[in-house]
Amino acid sequence: MNRLLTRQIPQQLYRPDQVRDYEARAAEIAGISMWQLMQRAGRAAFECLREAYPAPLRVAVLCGSGNNGGDGYVLATQAALAGYDVRVFTAKPAATELSARAQSSWQAQGGQIEALLDWGDCDPDVVVDALLGTGVDTPVQGDIAEAIASVNEARLPVIAIDVPSGLHADTGRVLGQAIQARHTVTMVAPKRGLYTAQAGDYCGQLWFADLGILREFRTLCKAAAWRLDPTQLTQAFPPRPWNCHKGMFGHVVIIGGSEGMVGAVQLAGMAALRAGAGKVTVICQHGSQGFAPELMVRSLQADDPDSDTLLQQADVIAIGPGLGQQQWGQAWWHKVIELDTPLVVDADALNLLARNPMRRDDWILTPHPGEASRLLATQANELEQDRWDTAARLHEQYGGVVVLKGAGSIIYHSDYVAVNTSGNPGLASAGMGDVLTGVIAAVLAPLYAQAGQLRQSLPESTGYAALVHGLAAQTASQTRGQRGLLASDVIDCISAWVNPSQGGSTAD
Repeated sequence: MNRLLTRQIPQQLYRPDQVRDYEARAAEIAGISMWQLMQRAGRAAFECLREAYPAPLRVAVLCGSGNNGGDGYVLATQAALAGYDVRVFTAKPAATELSARAQSSWQAQGGQIEALLDWGDCDPDVVVDALLGTGVDTPVQGDIAEAIASVNEARLPVIAIDVPSGLHADTGRVLGQAIQARHTVTMVAPKRGLYTAQAGDYCGQLWFADLGILREFRTLCKAAAWRLDPTQLTQAFPPRPWNCHKGMFGHVVIIGGSEGMVGAVQLAGMAALRAGAGKVTVICQHGSQGFAPELMVRSLQADDPDSDTLLQQADVIAIGPGLGQQQWGQAWWHKVIELDTPLVVDADALNLLARNPMRRDDWILTPHPGEASRLLATQANELEQDRWDTAARLHEQYGGVVVLKGAGSIIYHSDYVAVNTSGNPGLASAGMGDVLTGVIAAVLAPLYAQAGQLRQSLPESTGYAALVHGLAAQTASQTRGQRGLLASDVIDCISAWVNPSQGGSTAD
């Protein structure tokens, strides 16, 4: 029998409603009945159980009343035949034709069905979560909520079928209570909600099973988003030609570093150099002592005659790191938004934009949730309820490419939507956003210096910059750890990831 399960997740992500709407048609085209599809789903989840926790073990399978519960009954049947000590628990009888058939098959081989809240009585080694599927969008209540809480409290290994129960499969938010799984086996097509917001704390190791219908499914609907992956970097950063010069890779000008915040613009500047910019000029408010010798540093006012000449030389301007919102920062902001030069907008530049909203097609906005809330005049916790929608609203109002930072950063443009899951909690430290700003500016600079030196569009290039930033953090944390990771530690690891074909790693 062919193996169904893999850890290799496709890069195309879908909304859960797309899977619900089209999986039956895809199965029909593939010549597979829905009962066969359920059997395959249960077998894929069983493969995960067998690989992660070989028999003999005690397994508690928690089944809901829908088709997700049916997958659980199929798993239970196969696990019992394979030598596991399996007990099944449910709060309600099967409510669909398929789940009832799966339940009957379990009972036909002598399996019993017990009350959901009694699951702990069997003292299991592993719990299988087949309670709720991808269609749940309201807070979990009653016995299921109580069962989820007790499973999490027990801290046992959990395998979730398709999505951890209580986790919204499209937004990644927790619906009151959600299973904290050690493994999640997602079916047919990967759901985009498993890669952003709170999902990372609940899904554990993600596995994928297309059940033999992914090819047919893709012919019926378009991907809702792309998952950024290290394997994409070889195409994103091809080897440089031997006969090259720094002008081919762009001149980045970074404006920020008002009084007391000069470190932010230093970080952005060094990140831009490490990410491959040909030349980086930093404009700050006062002095240049302590800057790296590779950076060109100018202390200028926005109305200084030299500023016009310098800005005209820039291929990309990044503004915001340490900019401040006082007179000096405001003057520079009002100056650069009148230019035609592409902009990377971060930090206080975003706060100044929120005061007087405007729209451009050639800028990249990099808000964290707090800055996004100011841009949309909404509470940050409300925006985090649906990060996809938040990114779409930011793009609709302000244009350009939006990088909504956070767990599972979203890169949003009308022609391209992606999620970046590289990085780790070590990025929750001062200066990391300044580093990202520098990387984005450097990756974009050749597009404008050489009219398409890179092989992808503006939003794609922005996504790859976010990917490099997160991967550099992962590399840095291997030696430094996550606690105490510094933005400068991340800068030191950038260059390996923008040279994937010249010795840089593309390992996940």
